[in-house]
Amino acid sequence: MNFLNLGLLAGALAFVVPLAIHLLFRSRYRSMDWGAMFLLQDVVAKNRRRMQWHQWILLALRCAIPILLALAMARPLLSSARALPGSEPLTLILCLDDSRSMQAAGRHDRVLKAATGLIENLSRGDEVIVVLTSQLTASLERSAPRDALAGLSEFQFGGPPADYTDALTTCLDASKEASNPNRRIVICGDFQSNSLASGNQWIDAVEDTRVRLDRLTPAPRVDLLNVSRSDDVLDNLVVETLQSDAPAILKDRQVHFHAKIRNDSDRPISRLTGRWFHDGQAVQTATVDIAPRSSSVLTFAHTPDSVGNHSLAFAVEHTDAIAADNRRRLAINVLPQIRVWLVDGAPSDEPLQSETDFLRLALSPFAFASVNESTQTDGNTRSDLVASRVFTGARWSSELTRRWDTAERPDVIVFANVKQITSGDKSDSELLQQFLSENGKLVFFDGEQVAENRWNEIPWLPAKLGRLVTASDIEAVLDDEANITLEEQESLGFTIQSPRGRQSVWGSLQDAGDGIWEEVRVGRYRRLLIEDSATNSTQVLLRTSDQAALAIRKSNVIQFAIGCDAEWSTLPLRAVYLPMMQQLVLDLVGRQESMNVIAGQPMLIPNANTAWTVTTPDGSNVELESTPYAESKNDSPNASSRVFDDTELAGIYRFRSEAPTEESNEGSSQTILRVAEIPASESDLRTLESSQIDTFADRLQARLFDSPTDLVEATATDRFGQEIWRPMMFLVLLVLISELLWQQFAGRPKSAATAWKTSFASAGSRR
Repeated sequence: MNFLNLGLLAGALAFVVPLAIHLLFRSRYRSMDWGAMFLLQDVVAKNRRRMQWHQWILLALRCAIPILLALAMARPLLSSARALPGSEPLTLILCLDDSRSMQAAGRHDRVLKAATGLIENLSRGDEVIVVLTSQLTASLERSAPRDALAGLSEFQFGGPPADYTDALTTCLDASKEASNPNRRIVICGDFQSNSLASGNQWIDAVEDTRVRLDRLTPAPRVDLLNVSRSDDVLDNLVVETLQSDAPAILKDRQVHFHAKIRNDSDRPISRLTGRWFHDGQAVQTATVDIAPRSSSVLTFAHTPDSVGNHSLAFAVEHTDAIAADNRRRLAINVLPQIRVWLVDGAPSDEPLQSETDFLRLALSPFAFASVNESTQTDGNTRSDLVASRVFTGARWSSELTRRWDTAERPDVIVFANVKQITSGDKSDSELLQQFLSENGKLVFFDGEQVAENRWNEIPWLPAKLGRLVTASDIEAVLDDEANITLEEQESLGFTIQSPRGRQSVWGSLQDAGDGIWEEVRVGRYRRLLIEDSATNSTQVLLRTSDQAALAIRKSNVIQFAIGCDAEWSTLPLRAVYLPMMQQLVLDLVGRQESMNVIAGQPMLIPNANTAWTVTTPDGSNVELESTPYAESKNDSPNASSRVFDDTELAGIYRFRSEAPTEESNEGSSQTILRVAEIPASESDLRTLESSQIDTFADRLQARLFDSPTDLVEATATDRFGQEIWRPMMFLVLLVLISELLWQQFAGRPKSAATAWKTSFASAGSRR
């Protein structure tokens, strides 16, 4: 038998008190003989023996009360026959789900209660490894129970969705790094519907983890705590999305932002107040009614008046299960007019005969108009979104070098039917590599003059150039369309498969329908060879009807398998060409993905050689200590950027440079913004099916608990034995009652008259 509070056993010495009272104050009397005494001698002797037994039993009950009470307070444990090692050092691997859904209905309080109870049951020689689901990639730290208990108050439950299969893998790694062979894994969470991968893929991962755990000697015990099973149906409101309708946000150009609010309750919400915030200042208020289990969208029109990084937020005033998801933020980068350089590999003085004439007309249509700028009804001025310049030969490289540190440096460089790029002592390819590393964008168009063997040496192209693919009679169609009827023309060449929203870059073209693509004919294209290792990082934007890639994207580079003139296709002659190319450039330059990330994902920060002070959402300041992005992503062109990894908190991160820097594409300000947000799926307060949770526990051979108290008691029993202090307290109460009843009734002596009569009757019968 073991005792958790061994020192309290000293209280058993209190039995001396009733013993001393009995010995010091027991009854004393004198014997006095009288005439009829002989008639009562038998009765007196019998009562004397009876009273002695009564007193001894009463003394035993009174002595047992302090002894049993001291034993119960010392918390005795009955160990099994195998003597579970209560005295052996234990490593407790405590995995806590700190996702945002844990804020609902006091779930985080239940988890902290369980964690506190588990740690308090540990001894000095034990150690604790705490694993948070929002920081699974963080380094594992072993700590003493007292230090781990003090650190529980610092945990903030507001992280991204938890993945329990990944958490198991991290717990397995922690088991291998534990100092003690006796290990226990405890996972505490709410088992949200998004905590396991869709389908049954997670089952294989769980079984693999179980196999790996069994290989450890001794195998760690696994316990699970589900703190959401006792919850009722929870009502919640969430700002689901916040986004703009424009791929690029330009100064003095009106843009619309849309906030989607979702009502996850069974009751309607009337006159819900929502507020728009720009750079922290409220700029517009609106009200909305939302039906049960439905969504509503509010729109905010904004015309930026300054370039650089800004923040936009939308918040609703509502009391529900999770208050943190009633606000969503967005970081935006306002650009001046986009600068595009067109490098023409086949210039010509004839109209629309140069390689880039159609492209320049599509990007800057108002530059060729004969009208003056005038204000339109939507508040925008009638001017081009893109300012384009055309360069020939090797002039572009010298101009790029000269304008590198100026505001005239291009945002996008387009190579159209350029034979090759090499010049001087420094390769043009290295110059472009540096341009890409500083957030520049490149577009490559194929053509007759392209030397595929030279371009295949370029490391930043998404794909290798293969052979040319042509269609029968397409030359006649392109050279002399007048000799072929319209029906014959439409039957020749390859068609373009409609993207139909599969790629966000063509999202604004979906309203026009598939007909805008069906009228395009491709007579010749280059077979693009994508390496197997680059398949995941390469995105196909356009395909032909036979599934050949026409346009692909990798990071900041887009590669076309056709030219940008009418020689290889009829695309530049169709109405879709202008919105298509403008949408492409705007999306390429104005992508906000790097500015808005999911909490826990890294943030990409430009200018690796610049020192940055980071102000996190909780107001604390940290210095940016990170490695260049290229060291972690070798295939990325962003070699001069840095990574900030500590993004578990949702909110706005402000990066402030300590020294003045040259003006860059991030704007003239020395402060840039990034936003980390929690996916709206985390606010969908639906737990996994009971069958899924049971399967998860069964495959792990783990015990599943619904109550923190049950978990704490079970783990204490497993380690030390079965606690019996509750039965002993019940026994103390029983002894107290027995002592009272025994004193009142069992020890009462018979009266003298009754005793005399009994004795006399006995004597008469003998005569």
